[in-house]
Amino acid sequence: MIAVRDEIGARVDALALAHEGDDFVTAVRDLADELDDEGKAALQQVLLERAADEEDFQKAVRQRFAEKGWTRRTLAKLERRWRDDRSDTIAAALKAGEDDEVERELSTLRREPGRAALVFDELSRHESPRVRAWVPAVAEDVLGDGGRRLILSLTRDRDPAVRDAAVEALFELGPEAAAPLAPDLRRRLQSSEPRERIAATWGLAALGDTSSVRVLAQRAETADTETEKSVARAAVLVLNDDEASVAEGLRRHAHDDVPALAVAARMLGTDLTIGALREAASSAPDEECRAACAAELDQIRDET
Repeated sequence: MIAVRDEIGARVDALALAHEGDDFVTAVRDLADELDDEGKAALQQVLLERAADEEDFQKAVRQRFAEKGWTRRTLAKLERRWRDDRSDTIAAALKAGEDDEVERELSTLRREPGRAALVFDELSRHESPRVRAWVPAVAEDVLGDGGRRLILSLTRDRDPAVRDAAVEALFELGPEAAAPLAPDLRRRLQSSEPRERIAATWGLAALGDTSSVRVLAQRAETADTETEKSVARAAVLVLNDDEASVAEGLRRHAHDDVPALAVAARMLGTDLTIGALREAASSAPDEECRAACAAELDQIRDET
C-alpha cells in the first residue's frame, strides 16, 4: 500500500503542476476513474495529506495557485462521490457518550484506510469543538503518517481546547512528531492568555528548543504573574540541562517554585532530579508541595 500511495502522490503532484482550478479537479477525477479500490483509497489518503499540509505543498508546486484551500476543496468535491455517513455516526456517538459505538466504528475504519481518511477529515472540521478535540487522540492510530499531518493541522484550530488536544497528541507520539510545533509554540508565548503562554513555555522546554532560552529568561523577570515567572525560570533550567539547580531548589524548598521545579525534575529525568523529587514528595514541609512532587512521580510511573 505504501508503494501505491507514493506512486499516486507523485501523479497528484504532477497534475497540480500541469492544471489549475477546476481543470485540476477534473484531472484528479479522471485519475480516480482509472484506479481500483486500493488505488482510490490511496488517492483519498494523498489528498487528505496534501490538504493538511497545504502550505508546504503549495510551495512544492511553486505556489501555482494564489488562493489557499484548493486542495481541500478538491477533496471536498471528490468526497461527494465517495462520502458516507460514518462521520455523522461517530460524532453522534461521541456526543452521547456511546464509547462502544465509537470503538465499533473505529474498528471498521482501521480496515478501510481510504474511507477512514475521508471520515477523519470531516470530523476534524466538525462544528462541535468536542468532536474536533477527540480526533487528535486517535488519528495517528487509524491513519498513520496521514494522521500526524491531520493532528498538526488541528494545532491551528480556532478553539483552544482543540489546539491543546492536538499539541498533547503530538508530544505523546514522540519528539519527531512534535518537532514541527516549535514555531507555533514560540508564537503562543505572545498570547494574551496566561494559560496558553505557560503551556507554550513547557512545550518548548519539552522540545529542547534552546533558541527560546533568551525570551524565556526575560519572561522569568517580567511576566505578569509569579506563577508564569516560576515556570519560565524552571523551563530555562530544563533547556540548559541544569539538573543541579533543579535538585537544589527542591531540596531547599523554594516554596513558590516547587510546583514548576517538580515538572522540570520530571522532564530532565536524571538520577539527581528524580532523587530530589522523591525526597520532596515525602519530606517537603507543606502538603501543597508534597502533593505537587507526588503528582510528577505518578506521571513518571504512568509513562514507564
